[in-house]
Amino acid sequence: MKLNHFTDYSLRVLIYLNQNDKASSSLDELSERLNILRNHLIKVVQFLSKKELVLTKRGKNGGITISEKAQKKGLGDLIHLLEQDDSPIINCFSKSCVFVSYECKLKSFLDIAYQAFIDSMNQHQLSDLAFNNWEIIFAGQENTANQT
Repeated sequence: MKLNHFTDYSLRVLIYLNQNDKASSSLDELSERLNILRNHLIKVVQFLSKKELVLTKRGKNGGITISEKAQKKGLGDLIHLLEQDDSPIINCFSKSCVFVSYECKLKSFLDIAYQAFIDSMNQHQLSDLAFNNWEIIFAGQENTANQT
């Protein structure tokens, strides 16, 4: 299984905001820190806000913060929500499949495996992804910015 870019970017944003849960972040900060184009982040943050996983506030003292809902949700449920597809591995009906009428079991095997993946990931939350050396991750970026 391969997660889509939207899920990848969303998880990066949630991990970053969860680590900095006391401070809000701007789109520009997220773009720079996470090395994601701002245009992609706009879509990600809008979706996360609509699903109440982040809180957004406009204006001078505004920004983006992580919600309590996101902090309590299992990683599997987050991934399933972010993938935005009820049958993410295979869809036998999107393109005509010659095996559909012959009771092919591949889809059911993949659905069982996907559910096992989600269940396994639900044993963890964003807090399990916290870094002990958070400052070191971005130290190189600050040194590069100071040299330019």
